[in-house]
Amino acid sequence: MHSLVSRSWYKRARMQYRPEIDGLRAFAVVPVILFHMELDWLAGGYIGVDVFFVISGFLISSILIRDMEEDDFSFREFWARRVRRILPAMLFVTAVTLAVTYLFVFKGDHRPIGRQAVSAMVSVANVYFWRNTGDYWGAEAENSPFLHTWSLSVEEQFYLFFPIVVWLVFRYRPQWLRSLMLVVILSSLGMFLYGASYYPDATFYLLPTRAWELGTGCYLAIVLCGRTVEDEKSKSLALLALAGLGMVVASYFFIPRLNGGLVIAVLGTALVIAFGGTGLCKSILAQRHVVQVGKMSYSLYLWHWPVIVFAGYFEIEAYRWVLLGPIIVFSLASYYLVERPTRRAAGIVPVIGVCYVVTLGGAAALMLSPSEYDTTSFAQPTWYGAYYDLKPRAVEGEFTRIAAGVTLPQREASPNAFLTGGIIVGSGEDVPKLVVLGDSHGVMWSEAIRSVAEKLAIKASFYSINGVSPFIDLPLSKQQRVRFLSAEEKYLYDKKRLDFLRDWQPSIVIVCARWSEQTEASTGDLLEFLEEHASRVVLMEQPPELTIGDRNVLQDLCFKGVTPELADQQYYLKGNLEAYQKGRSLVRTLSEKYRNCDFLPTFDLYSQGSEALVLDGKNVVYLDDDHLTDYGTQLCIDRIEQIVTEAVTVSAETKSSD
Repeated sequence: MHSLVSRSWYKRARMQYRPEIDGLRAFAVVPVILFHMELDWLAGGYIGVDVFFVISGFLISSILIRDMEEDDFSFREFWARRVRRILPAMLFVTAVTLAVTYLFVFKGDHRPIGRQAVSAMVSVANVYFWRNTGDYWGAEAENSPFLHTWSLSVEEQFYLFFPIVVWLVFRYRPQWLRSLMLVVILSSLGMFLYGASYYPDATFYLLPTRAWELGTGCYLAIVLCGRTVEDEKSKSLALLALAGLGMVVASYFFIPRLNGGLVIAVLGTALVIAFGGTGLCKSILAQRHVVQVGKMSYSLYLWHWPVIVFAGYFEIEAYRWVLLGPIIVFSLASYYLVERPTRRAAGIVPVIGVCYVVTLGGAAALMLSPSEYDTTSFAQPTWYGAYYDLKPRAVEGEFTRIAAGVTLPQREASPNAFLTGGIIVGSGEDVPKLVVLGDSHGVMWSEAIRSVAEKLAIKASFYSINGVSPFIDLPLSKQQRVRFLSAEEKYLYDKKRLDFLRDWQPSIVIVCARWSEQTEASTGDLLEFLEEHASRVVLMEQPPELTIGDRNVLQDLCFKGVTPELADQQYYLKGNLEAYQKGRSLVRTLSEKYRNCDFLPTFDLYSQGSEALVLDGKNVVYLDDDHLTDYGTQLCIDRIEQIVTEAVTVSAETKSSD
């Protein structure tokens, strides 16, 4: 055992240290941090992760090839080095994040954060975020303090499988290794280019579509094996390294989304690694301070994202640059107190194993912890999210996020309701005079509108699906698949709505939508159709949006220690202001553009200065950031009744005069 350790130490000691690669790490991690600080001028800063992938592939393959060529490879030793290199700092950051979450974070977020921590620790965070949060640029993903661990999971999966493949090839067909890597690179790149257009979320997160980046580094290690970075050939091509560095830096500014442009950054990284051992490129990257940042890059990467997320979570109103302070302080502590001391410490692996089990247990405990507050001092709110939703099948867990403490009335399953006129209320043989078209906002307003229809003895149809826009593109397409409907179902949903509207010629159609997400172009085809087939169209203005994201307002009030009083009202800051105001302007523009179109204002009912009413006595007004409870919609019922009465009366007078 002693001789094996000695040979292994001697071999690693004589491996050539390349400070420019540590410098390249600095050029990778700094753009990632700045990108996550939402600096518009660095739209491609996320590509720093791709640079890391190439570096990792190169360094790990270099170690593997040298070990195997000297018949000194051990899976146990390889994975032990990975454990010492990766886990201590990661466990430290994970433990601190879990502690902060447990002590200070909203209970409704405990379970998802616990699940994210578990997925990160078992190296499947990339799969978790692909399946559960989707778009890396989306709000849900950006609120997770473990989002950045997706890239660590990709690398850890690579570390698990790649050594086995290399060992098998090296043992039986070593001459195939270079060709095999080319096949892996080209196959993975093909999947990446295809997936970036058709399956962007899976392409972003998963190893098969990222393997070409790691594989590029591996191929470099194979090609450069045995060659020194300062030989005559490398010196003569040193300008290529400088060009490569320029390609990497340029990608940070000019590639804002996942696409084939990433090839430029990967190729640039490869050029730096291959020819950056001499010349101006090395002079830039091997600067002492740049190298030091590169050496700390792992700790910087681990710490920067939780700091940014928690700063936003606790509504710390500070200029983003201020966050660099705690990021650097935590990273220095992590690097000097955890990362460096454990990297080569003898006998440390069992200790790391114990810390791993304890931290994993903490994450699992958080994942299983109670997620609701005691809401008995409030009037229990109701939301008709499931009752008026015409989705042909239930979506498991769809309302879990907002269900805590909320009554969610259910309707008897009717998978064909969207094909047979929607939810129709009222009796008699007459066709519906009132039709509601909407997305989740249509569902939200439907119960209040229904009470008006029943009071006025008007037959009505409710045609809304959560998460599906009420608007259409004509001619209808059979290829337009949306989140909850197949392409065929979406086509039939739109076709049947138009057919019924054409047959019914209703007195009034109320269109309810989250207008902050609509444009004039997206609404035109439906409103032109309704101009011909409805007496009057009313665009229901959406209530102000809040700053709390998708959080359950009732639970958030408890989290903030609000105690309801009968004569007291509680207000929250409004959010998404620019998009919301565009939505309000759009409603007014459309009401002026179409002859039979009007809008029903709601903004003033829920607005006070820069805030919105969320609690009225013991009654919760909002469900989440952009939806009202049933109580909240009832505050608008007089206006709904007035506009419906006018529309039906005018329509009846017009028909009698005809």
